[in-house]
Amino acid sequence: MKALNNDIYYKPITYENVISTWDIVRRTCKNKRAIFRYHVNKNSMNYNIYQILLNGLYKPLPFRLFLIFEPKARLVMSQTVGDKIVNHFVAKYYLLPYLEDKLIDSNVATRKGKGSKYADKLINDYINKIRINNPESEIYVLKIDISKYFYTIPHDILMEKLAKRIQDINVLKIIKTIIDETDKPYINNIIDNLNKKYGTNIPHYEKGVGLSIGAMTSQFLAIFFLNDLDHYIKEDLGCKYYVRYMDDFIIIDTDRDRLKKAWKLIEIELTKLKLKINPKSSIVNLKTGITFLGYKYKIDNDKYDVTYRKKTIKKIKKKLVTLKKHDLMKYYRSYGSYYGYLKKIKTWEREFTMKAIEKYDYFKEKNPKKIILVKEGSFYKTYKDDAKLLWNLFGYKWNNSSIAFGVSNAGKIFDKIKSQGLGYITIENDSSTIEIQGNDTIYDSYLNISLINYEKYEKKNRLHKMLDELIDQNMNFVNTLEEYFNTLQRGDGKSEEN
Repeated sequence: MKALNNDIYYKPITYENVISTWDIVRRTCKNKRAIFRYHVNKNSMNYNIYQILLNGLYKPLPFRLFLIFEPKARLVMSQTVGDKIVNHFVAKYYLLPYLEDKLIDSNVATRKGKGSKYADKLINDYINKIRINNPESEIYVLKIDISKYFYTIPHDILMEKLAKRIQDINVLKIIKTIIDETDKPYINNIIDNLNKKYGTNIPHYEKGVGLSIGAMTSQFLAIFFLNDLDHYIKEDLGCKYYVRYMDDFIIIDTDRDRLKKAWKLIEIELTKLKLKINPKSSIVNLKTGITFLGYKYKIDNDKYDVTYRKKTIKKIKKKLVTLKKHDLMKYYRSYGSYYGYLKKIKTWEREFTMKAIEKYDYFKEKNPKKIILVKEGSFYKTYKDDAKLLWNLFGYKWNNSSIAFGVSNAGKIFDKIKSQGLGYITIENDSSTIEIQGNDTIYDSYLNISLINYEKYEKKNRLHKMLDELIDQNMNFVNTLEEYFNTLQRGDGKSEEN
Protein backbone atom coordinates (compact mmCIF):
# COMPACT_ATOMS: atom_id res chain seq x y z
CA MET A 1 0.00 0.00 0.00
CA LYS A 2 1.17 3.53 -0.76
CA ALA A 3 1.54 6.07 2.00
CA LEU A 4 -0.43 9.24 1.25
CA ASN A 5 -0.02 11.28 4.45
CA ASN A 6 2.55 12.26 7.02
CA ASP A 7 0.99 10.40 9.96
CA ILE A 8 2.88 7.16 9.27
CA TYR A 9 5.72 7.90 11.66
CA TYR A 10 3.82 8.55 14.88
CA LYS A 11 0.99 6.04 14.60
CA PRO A 12 2.98 2.89 15.58
CA ILE A 13 5.09 4.60 18.26
CA THR A 14 3.67 3.16 21.46
CA TYR A 15 5.42 1.77 24.49
CA GLU A 16 3.69 -1.57 23.86
CA ASN A 17 5.13 -1.77 20.34
CA VAL A 18 8.61 -1.02 21.65
CA ILE A 19 8.25 -3.86 24.18
CA SER A 20 7.05 -6.31 21.50
CA THR A 21 10.03 -5.32 19.33
CA TRP A 22 12.36 -5.88 22.29
CA ASP A 23 10.87 -9.37 22.67
CA ILE A 24 11.79 -10.13 19.04
CA VAL A 25 15.35 -8.91 19.53
CA ARG A 26 15.66 -10.84 22.81
CA ARG A 27 14.74 -14.08 21.05
CA THR A 28 16.83 -13.59 17.92
CA CYS A 29 19.98 -11.82 19.11
CA LYS A 30 22.96 -14.18 19.33
CA ASN A 31 24.83 -12.00 21.83
CA LYS A 32 23.14 -13.30 24.99
CA ARG A 33 25.54 -11.42 27.26
CA ALA A 34 24.40 -8.12 25.73
CA ILE A 35 20.77 -9.23 26.01
CA PHE A 36 21.24 -9.97 29.72
CA ARG A 37 22.81 -6.57 30.38
CA TYR A 38 19.90 -4.89 28.63
CA HIS A 39 17.34 -7.11 30.38
CA VAL A 40 18.50 -5.98 33.83
CA ASN A 41 17.19 -2.47 33.10
CA LYS A 42 14.77 -3.35 30.31
CA ASN A 43 11.87 -1.17 31.53
CA SER A 44 13.86 2.06 31.67
CA MET A 45 15.79 1.17 28.48
CA ASN A 46 12.61 0.43 26.51
CA TYR A 47 10.94 3.57 27.80
CA ASN A 48 13.99 5.59 26.75
CA ILE A 49 13.75 4.18 23.21
CA TYR A 50 10.04 5.02 23.17
CA GLN A 51 10.78 8.64 24.12
CA ILE A 52 13.62 8.91 21.58
CA LEU A 53 11.37 7.69 18.77
CA LEU A 54 8.46 9.85 19.89
CA ASN A 55 10.62 12.98 19.87
CA GLY A 56 12.50 12.13 16.67
CA LEU A 57 15.87 12.14 18.42
CA TYR A 58 17.30 8.80 17.31
CA LYS A 59 21.05 8.67 16.72
CA PRO A 60 22.74 5.27 16.44
CA LEU A 61 25.71 4.35 18.58
CA PRO A 62 28.89 3.19 16.78
CA PHE A 63 28.99 -0.31 15.32
CA ARG A 64 31.29 -2.98 16.71
CA LEU A 65 33.18 -4.21 13.64
CA PHE A 66 34.90 -7.59 13.35
CA LEU A 67 35.66 -10.25 10.74
CA ILE A 68 34.43 -13.79 10.29
CA PHE A 69 36.27 -16.23 8.03
CA GLU A 70 33.66 -18.79 6.92
CA PRO A 71 33.75 -19.40 3.99
CA LYS A 72 35.90 -16.31 3.39
CA ALA A 73 36.78 -13.13 5.25
CA ARG A 74 33.64 -11.03 5.72
CA LEU A 75 32.93 -7.88 7.69
CA VAL A 76 30.31 -7.98 10.45
CA MET A 77 28.90 -4.74 11.87
CA SER A 78 27.29 -5.48 15.23
CA GLN A 79 24.81 -3.06 16.79
CA THR A 80 23.96 -2.38 20.42
CA VAL A 81 20.74 -4.00 21.65
CA GLY A 82 19.02 -0.60 21.64
CA ASP A 83 19.99 0.02 18.02
CA LYS A 84 18.78 -3.46 17.09
CA ILE A 85 15.40 -2.65 18.62
CA VAL A 86 15.14 0.59 16.62
CA ASN A 87 16.17 -1.21 13.41
CA HIS A 88 13.59 -3.94 13.95
CA PHE A 89 10.98 -1.30 14.79
CA VAL A 90 11.67 0.63 11.58
CA ALA A 91 11.59 -2.54 9.48
CA LYS A 92 8.41 -3.86 11.12
CA TYR A 93 6.32 -0.67 11.16
CA TYR A 94 7.71 1.50 8.33
CA LEU A 95 9.33 -0.73 5.69
CA LEU A 96 7.32 -3.95 5.60
CA PRO A 97 3.81 -2.39 5.59
CA TYR A 98 4.57 -0.04 2.67
CA LEU A 99 7.10 -1.96 0.57
CA GLU A 100 6.59 -5.71 1.03
CA ASP A 101 3.55 -6.00 -1.24
CA LYS A 102 5.46 -4.39 -4.14
CA LEU A 103 8.15 -7.09 -4.18
CA ILE A 104 7.88 -9.87 -6.75
CA ASP A 105 7.34 -13.42 -5.54
CA SER A 106 10.72 -14.66 -6.79
CA ASN A 107 12.67 -12.04 -4.81
CA VAL A 108 13.34 -14.54 -2.03
CA ALA A 109 16.13 -13.38 0.32
CA THR A 110 15.36 -12.81 4.04
CA ARG A 111 11.60 -12.84 3.53
CA LYS A 112 9.16 -14.82 5.63
CA GLY A 113 8.18 -18.09 3.97
CA LYS A 114 10.82 -17.79 1.26
CA GLY A 115 14.63 -17.97 1.50
CA SER A 116 16.91 -20.51 -0.17
CA LYS A 117 14.37 -23.33 0.25
CA TYR A 118 11.76 -21.39 -1.73
CA ALA A 119 14.36 -20.45 -4.35
CA ASP A 120 15.14 -24.16 -4.79
CA LYS A 121 11.41 -24.89 -5.22
CA LEU A 122 11.00 -22.17 -7.86
CA ILE A 123 14.04 -23.30 -9.84
CA ASN A 124 12.86 -26.91 -9.82
CA ASP A 125 9.37 -25.83 -10.89
CA TYR A 126 10.75 -23.67 -13.69
CA ILE A 127 13.10 -26.32 -15.06
CA ASN A 128 10.49 -29.06 -14.92
CA LYS A 129 7.94 -26.82 -16.65
CA ILE A 130 10.39 -26.02 -19.45
CA ARG A 131 11.25 -29.70 -19.89
CA ILE A 132 7.56 -30.62 -20.16
CA ASN A 133 6.68 -27.82 -22.61
CA ASN A 134 9.93 -28.00 -24.62
CA PRO A 135 11.23 -31.58 -24.29
CA GLU A 136 13.68 -31.29 -27.21
CA SER A 137 15.11 -27.89 -26.32
CA GLU A 138 18.39 -27.08 -24.63
CA ILE A 139 18.05 -25.18 -21.34
CA TYR A 140 20.34 -22.26 -20.59
CA VAL A 141 20.83 -20.27 -17.40
CA LEU A 142 22.01 -16.68 -17.09
CA LYS A 143 23.63 -16.27 -13.69
CA ILE A 144 24.43 -12.71 -12.58
CA ASP A 145 26.16 -11.52 -9.44
CA ILE A 146 26.49 -7.86 -8.48
CA SER A 147 29.96 -6.86 -7.38
CA LYS A 148 30.26 -5.67 -3.76
CA TYR A 149 26.53 -5.03 -3.56
CA PHE A 150 26.16 -3.85 0.05
CA TYR A 151 29.16 -1.54 -0.28
CA THR A 152 27.92 0.14 -3.48
CA ILE A 153 24.21 0.93 -2.96
CA PRO A 154 23.90 4.74 -3.40
CA HIS A 155 22.01 6.44 -0.58
CA ASP A 156 20.48 9.14 -2.80
CA ILE A 157 18.94 6.68 -5.28
CA LEU A 158 17.69 4.48 -2.44
CA MET A 159 16.05 7.45 -0.69
CA GLU A 160 14.39 8.52 -3.96
CA LYS A 161 12.88 5.06 -4.32
CA LEU A 162 11.68 5.10 -0.71
CA ALA A 163 10.17 8.59 -1.02
CA LYS A 164 7.90 7.35 -3.82
CA ARG A 165 6.37 4.79 -1.47
CA ILE A 166 6.61 6.37 1.96
CA GLN A 167 5.53 9.99 1.92
CA ASP A 168 6.38 10.87 5.50
CA ILE A 169 9.37 13.08 6.16
CA ASN A 170 9.93 11.70 9.66
CA VAL A 171 10.10 8.09 8.45
CA LEU A 172 12.52 9.06 5.69
CA LYS A 173 14.58 11.00 8.23
CA ILE A 174 15.10 8.04 10.57
CA ILE A 175 15.92 5.73 7.66
CA LYS A 176 18.50 8.22 6.39
CA THR A 177 19.95 8.52 9.88
CA ILE A 178 20.40 4.74 9.99
CA ILE A 179 22.01 4.34 6.55
CA ASP A 180 24.25 7.42 6.90
CA GLU A 181 26.10 5.76 9.82
CA THR A 182 28.42 4.17 7.22
CA ASP A 183 29.66 7.70 6.37
CA LYS A 184 31.31 8.04 9.80
CA PRO A 185 35.16 8.05 9.60
CA TYR A 186 35.55 5.41 12.33
CA ILE A 187 34.10 2.75 9.98
CA ASN A 188 36.94 2.93 7.47
CA ASN A 189 39.53 3.40 10.23
CA ILE A 190 38.51 0.10 11.81
CA ILE A 191 38.40 -1.60 8.39
CA ASP A 192 41.99 -0.45 7.81
CA ASN A 193 43.06 -1.88 11.16
CA LEU A 194 41.34 -5.20 10.45
CA ASN A 195 42.89 -5.45 6.98
CA LYS A 196 46.32 -4.74 8.45
CA LYS A 197 45.87 -7.25 11.27
CA TYR A 198 44.53 -10.13 9.16
CA GLY A 199 45.99 -9.37 5.73
CA THR A 200 42.50 -9.07 4.25
CA ASN A 201 41.10 -6.74 1.60
CA ILE A 202 37.76 -5.57 3.00
CA PRO A 203 36.65 -2.54 0.93
CA HIS A 204 36.05 0.95 2.29
CA TYR A 205 32.68 2.64 2.48
CA GLU A 206 32.50 5.71 0.24
CA LYS A 207 30.55 8.71 1.47
CA GLY A 208 26.87 8.43 0.63
CA VAL A 209 27.26 4.84 -0.57
CA GLY A 210 26.69 1.43 1.01
CA LEU A 211 24.55 -0.24 3.66
CA SER A 212 25.76 -1.63 6.95
CA ILE A 213 26.15 -5.40 6.97
CA GLY A 214 23.88 -7.32 9.33
CA ALA A 215 21.27 -4.71 10.33
CA MET A 216 17.61 -5.62 9.89
CA THR A 217 16.90 -2.44 7.91
CA SER A 218 19.90 -3.08 5.64
CA GLN A 219 18.63 -6.55 4.76
CA PHE A 220 15.21 -5.29 3.72
CA LEU A 221 16.48 -2.16 1.97
CA ALA A 222 18.88 -4.33 -0.05
CA ILE A 223 16.12 -6.58 -1.34
CA PHE A 224 13.93 -3.53 -2.05
CA PHE A 225 16.59 -1.51 -3.90
CA LEU A 226 16.47 -3.79 -6.97
CA ASN A 227 12.67 -4.12 -6.94
CA ASP A 228 12.20 -1.92 -10.02
CA LEU A 229 14.81 -4.02 -11.81
CA ASP A 230 12.94 -7.19 -10.80
CA HIS A 231 9.75 -5.86 -12.40
CA TYR A 232 11.69 -4.74 -15.47
CA ILE A 233 13.16 -8.23 -15.94
CA LYS A 234 9.87 -10.04 -15.37
CA GLU A 235 7.47 -7.66 -17.12
CA ASP A 236 9.39 -5.64 -19.73
CA LEU A 237 11.92 -8.27 -20.77
CA GLY A 238 9.42 -11.09 -20.36
CA CYS A 239 11.78 -13.34 -18.38
CA LYS A 240 9.26 -15.64 -16.72
CA TYR A 241 11.77 -17.94 -15.06
CA TYR A 242 13.66 -15.52 -12.86
CA VAL A 243 14.86 -15.85 -9.24
CA ARG A 244 16.80 -13.31 -7.19
CA TYR A 245 18.45 -13.89 -3.84
CA MET A 246 19.78 -10.49 -2.72
CA ASP A 247 22.54 -9.68 -5.26
CA ASP A 248 22.59 -13.10 -6.98
CA PHE A 249 20.02 -13.90 -9.63
CA ILE A 250 19.38 -16.38 -12.41
CA ILE A 251 17.19 -16.41 -15.52
CA ILE A 252 16.32 -19.71 -17.18
CA ASP A 253 15.43 -19.92 -20.88
CA THR A 254 15.66 -22.15 -23.95
CA ASP A 255 17.05 -19.30 -26.09
CA ARG A 256 20.69 -18.43 -25.45
CA ASP A 257 20.57 -15.31 -27.65
CA ARG A 258 17.57 -14.01 -25.71
CA LEU A 259 19.58 -14.37 -22.50
CA LYS A 260 22.53 -12.52 -24.04
CA LYS A 261 20.24 -9.64 -24.98
CA ALA A 262 18.68 -9.64 -21.49
CA TRP A 263 22.17 -9.57 -19.95
CA LYS A 264 23.11 -6.41 -21.86
CA LEU A 265 19.87 -4.65 -20.99
CA ILE A 266 20.16 -5.62 -17.30
CA GLU A 267 23.71 -4.27 -17.25
CA ILE A 268 22.45 -0.93 -18.61
CA GLU A 269 19.82 -0.73 -15.86
CA LEU A 270 22.38 -1.63 -13.19
CA THR A 271 24.69 1.11 -14.48
CA LYS A 272 21.87 3.61 -13.91
CA LEU A 273 21.85 2.41 -10.29
CA LYS A 274 25.66 2.81 -10.13
CA LEU A 275 26.11 -0.93 -9.68
CA LYS A 276 28.48 -3.28 -11.51
CA ILE A 277 28.11 -6.90 -12.60
CA ASN A 278 30.71 -9.33 -11.25
CA PRO A 279 32.97 -10.60 -14.10
CA LYS A 280 32.20 -14.17 -12.96
CA SER A 281 28.63 -13.82 -14.30
CA SER A 282 27.90 -16.13 -17.23
CA ILE A 283 25.45 -18.07 -19.38
CA VAL A 284 25.75 -21.85 -19.13
CA ASN A 285 23.99 -24.87 -20.56
CA LEU A 286 22.16 -26.81 -17.87
CA LYS A 287 23.97 -29.91 -19.16
CA THR A 288 27.12 -28.33 -17.76
CA GLY A 289 25.32 -27.56 -14.52
CA ILE A 290 25.01 -24.43 -12.42
CA THR A 291 25.37 -23.82 -8.69
CA PHE A 292 23.04 -21.45 -6.86
CA LEU A 293 22.77 -21.01 -3.09
CA GLY A 294 24.79 -24.18 -2.50
CA TYR A 295 22.69 -26.43 -4.76
CA LYS A 296 23.90 -27.78 -8.08
CA TYR A 297 21.35 -28.14 -10.89
CA LYS A 298 22.25 -30.29 -13.87
CA ILE A 299 20.77 -32.31 -16.75
CA ASP A 300 22.88 -35.38 -17.38
CA ASN A 301 21.83 -37.92 -20.05
CA ASP A 302 18.35 -36.36 -20.15
CA LYS A 303 18.03 -36.84 -16.41
CA TYR A 304 17.53 -33.75 -14.27
CA ASP A 305 19.26 -33.85 -10.92
CA VAL A 306 19.76 -31.56 -7.96
CA THR A 307 22.78 -32.23 -5.77
CA TYR A 308 24.86 -30.40 -3.22
CA ARG A 309 28.34 -29.09 -3.70
CA LYS A 310 30.77 -31.50 -2.05
CA LYS A 311 32.68 -28.52 -0.70
CA THR A 312 29.53 -27.24 1.02
CA ILE A 313 28.68 -30.59 2.61
CA LYS A 314 32.26 -31.14 3.76
CA LYS A 315 32.40 -27.70 5.35
CA ILE A 316 29.08 -28.18 7.16
CA LYS A 317 29.98 -31.61 8.48
CA LYS A 318 33.35 -30.37 9.71
CA LYS A 319 31.68 -27.48 11.53
CA LEU A 320 29.09 -29.74 13.16
CA VAL A 321 31.69 -32.27 14.32
CA THR A 322 33.68 -29.45 15.96
CA LEU A 323 30.61 -27.95 17.63
CA LYS A 324 29.44 -31.31 18.96
CA LYS A 325 32.78 -31.73 20.73
CA HIS A 326 33.04 -28.23 22.16
CA ASP A 327 29.61 -26.55 22.31
CA LEU A 328 26.54 -28.78 22.39
CA MET A 329 24.06 -25.88 22.40
CA LYS A 330 25.51 -24.30 19.26
CA TYR A 331 25.69 -27.76 17.69
CA TYR A 332 21.94 -28.30 17.98
CA ARG A 333 21.14 -24.78 16.83
CA SER A 334 23.37 -25.18 13.77
CA TYR A 335 22.04 -28.67 13.06
CA GLY A 336 18.50 -27.38 13.08
CA SER A 337 19.29 -24.60 10.59
CA TYR A 338 21.23 -26.93 8.28
CA TYR A 339 18.66 -29.72 8.40
CA GLY A 340 16.21 -28.04 6.04
CA TYR A 341 19.06 -27.53 3.58
CA LEU A 342 20.43 -31.07 3.75
CA LYS A 343 17.43 -33.27 4.52
CA LYS A 344 17.38 -34.63 0.98
CA ILE A 345 20.57 -36.52 1.79
CA LYS A 346 19.38 -39.92 2.97
CA THR A 347 22.27 -40.45 5.37
CA TRP A 348 21.53 -37.20 7.17
CA GLU A 349 19.68 -38.07 10.36
CA ARG A 350 17.15 -35.86 12.06
CA GLU A 351 18.66 -35.24 15.48
CA PHE A 352 18.61 -31.51 15.96
CA THR A 353 16.12 -31.36 18.84
CA MET A 354 18.07 -30.89 22.05
CA LYS A 355 16.56 -32.67 25.04
CA ALA A 356 15.77 -30.71 28.18
CA ILE A 357 18.24 -32.72 30.26
CA GLU A 358 20.98 -31.99 27.69
CA LYS A 359 20.25 -28.28 27.90
CA TYR A 360 20.39 -28.54 31.69
CA ASP A 361 23.77 -30.32 31.65
CA TYR A 362 25.16 -27.82 29.12
CA PHE A 363 24.29 -24.75 31.19
CA LYS A 364 25.02 -26.39 34.55
CA GLU A 365 28.58 -27.15 33.55
CA LYS A 366 29.12 -23.47 32.79
CA ASN A 367 27.11 -22.18 35.78
CA PRO A 368 27.56 -24.62 38.69
CA LYS A 369 26.38 -22.11 41.33
CA LYS A 370 23.08 -21.23 39.66
CA ILE A 371 19.77 -23.08 39.47
CA ILE A 372 19.14 -24.10 35.86
CA LEU A 373 15.49 -24.09 34.75
CA VAL A 374 14.64 -25.45 31.29
CA LYS A 375 11.31 -24.61 29.71
CA GLU A 376 9.65 -27.54 27.95
CA GLY A 377 6.21 -26.77 26.58
CA SER A 378 4.20 -25.14 29.38
CA PHE A 379 6.49 -26.34 32.19
CA TYR A 380 9.87 -25.42 33.62
CA LYS A 381 12.07 -28.37 34.60
CA THR A 382 15.23 -28.81 36.58
CA TYR A 383 17.31 -31.87 37.34
CA LYS A 384 19.77 -33.58 39.70
CA ASP A 385 21.05 -31.42 42.59
CA ASP A 386 19.00 -28.38 41.51
CA ALA A 387 15.88 -30.55 41.60
CA LYS A 388 16.72 -31.56 45.16
CA LEU A 389 17.19 -27.90 46.08
CA LEU A 390 13.76 -26.91 44.70
CA TRP A 391 12.20 -30.01 46.25
CA ASN A 392 13.48 -28.84 49.63
CA LEU A 393 12.38 -25.22 49.07
CA PHE A 394 8.89 -25.84 47.66
CA GLY A 395 8.04 -29.47 48.35
CA TYR A 396 7.37 -30.24 44.69
CA LYS A 397 6.81 -33.87 43.74
CA TRP A 398 9.98 -35.70 42.83
CA ASN A 399 9.83 -37.46 39.43
CA ASN A 400 12.76 -39.43 37.98
CA SER A 401 15.50 -37.08 39.22
CA SER A 402 13.60 -33.99 38.09
CA ILE A 403 11.22 -31.33 39.36
CA ALA A 404 8.68 -29.53 37.15
CA PHE A 405 6.31 -26.62 37.71
CA GLY A 406 3.86 -24.87 35.39
CA VAL A 407 4.44 -21.58 33.62
CA SER A 408 1.45 -20.12 35.49
CA ASN A 409 3.37 -20.47 38.79
CA ALA A 410 6.73 -19.49 37.38
CA GLY A 411 6.62 -15.86 38.50
CA LYS A 412 6.09 -16.80 42.15
CA ILE A 413 8.83 -19.43 42.00
CA PHE A 414 11.31 -17.04 40.40
CA ASP A 415 10.56 -14.35 42.99
CA LYS A 416 11.04 -16.83 45.87
CA ILE A 417 14.34 -18.09 44.47
CA LYS A 418 15.56 -14.54 43.97
CA SER A 419 14.44 -13.46 47.46
CA GLN A 420 16.62 -16.20 48.97
CA GLY A 421 19.71 -14.75 47.28
CA LEU A 422 19.94 -17.61 44.78
CA GLY A 423 20.94 -17.08 41.15
CA TYR A 424 19.19 -18.87 38.33
CA ILE A 425 19.06 -19.19 34.54
CA THR A 426 15.95 -19.90 32.51
CA ILE A 427 16.25 -21.52 29.08
CA GLU A 428 13.18 -20.86 26.96
CA ASN A 429 11.66 -23.12 24.29
CA ASP A 430 13.63 -21.27 21.60
CA SER A 431 16.83 -21.70 23.68
CA SER A 432 17.03 -17.99 24.54
CA THR A 433 18.13 -17.40 28.13
CA ILE A 434 17.58 -15.03 31.04
CA GLU A 435 20.19 -14.99 33.81
CA ILE A 436 19.66 -13.66 37.33
CA GLN A 437 22.70 -13.22 39.53
CA GLY A 438 22.91 -14.67 43.03
CA ASN A 439 25.30 -15.44 45.88
CA ASP A 440 27.49 -18.55 45.39
CA THR A 441 27.88 -19.11 49.15
CA ILE A 442 24.11 -19.02 49.68
CA TYR A 443 23.70 -21.54 46.86
CA ASP A 444 26.20 -23.91 48.51
CA SER A 445 24.43 -23.59 51.87
CA TYR A 446 20.99 -24.30 50.44
CA LEU A 447 22.34 -27.20 48.40
CA ASN A 448 24.03 -28.82 51.43
CA ILE A 449 20.85 -28.56 53.52
CA SER A 450 18.79 -29.90 50.60
CA LEU A 451 21.11 -32.87 50.08
CA ILE A 452 20.93 -33.77 53.80
CA ASN A 453 17.13 -33.51 53.82
CA TYR A 454 16.87 -35.47 50.62
CA GLU A 455 19.06 -38.24 52.01
CA LYS A 456 16.70 -38.47 55.02
CA TYR A 457 13.75 -38.54 52.63
CA GLU A 458 15.25 -41.40 50.62
CA LYS A 459 16.03 -43.43 53.76
CA LYS A 460 12.47 -42.96 55.02
CA ASN A 461 11.16 -44.15 51.66
CA ARG A 462 13.37 -47.23 51.80
CA LEU A 463 12.14 -48.04 55.31
CA HIS A 464 8.51 -47.60 54.25
CA LYS A 465 9.10 -49.94 51.36
CA MET A 466 10.76 -52.55 53.58
CA LEU A 467 7.92 -52.37 56.12
CA ASP A 468 5.31 -52.75 53.42
CA GLU A 469 7.06 -55.83 52.07
CA LEU A 470 7.43 -57.42 55.55
CA ILE A 471 3.80 -56.80 56.48
CA ASP A 472 2.61 -58.09 53.11
CA GLN A 473 4.58 -61.29 53.74
CA ASN A 474 3.37 -61.84 57.30
CA MET A 475 0.94 -59.74 59.35
CA ASN A 476 2.43 -61.20 62.56
CA PHE A 477 5.45 -58.93 62.00
CA VAL A 478 3.34 -55.93 62.96
CA ASN A 479 3.40 -56.63 66.72
CA THR A 480 7.13 -57.40 66.64
CA LEU A 481 7.91 -54.23 64.71
CA GLU A 482 5.75 -52.08 66.99
CA GLU A 483 7.51 -53.46 70.04
CA TYR A 484 10.90 -52.80 68.45
CA PHE A 485 10.05 -49.20 67.56
CA ASN A 486 8.66 -48.55 71.08
CA THR A 487 11.94 -49.82 72.49
CA LEU A 488 13.91 -47.46 70.27
CA GLN A 489 11.76 -44.54 71.35
CA ARG A 490 12.26 -45.39 75.07
CA GLY A 491 15.99 -45.62 74.47
CA ASP A 492 16.29 -49.10 76.08
CA GLY A 493 18.74 -50.21 73.46
CA LYS A 494 17.20 -53.71 72.98
CA SER A 495 13.92 -55.51 73.44
CA GLU A 496 12.97 -57.52 76.56
CA GLU A 497 13.12 -60.82 74.66
CA ASN A 498 16.73 -60.16 73.71
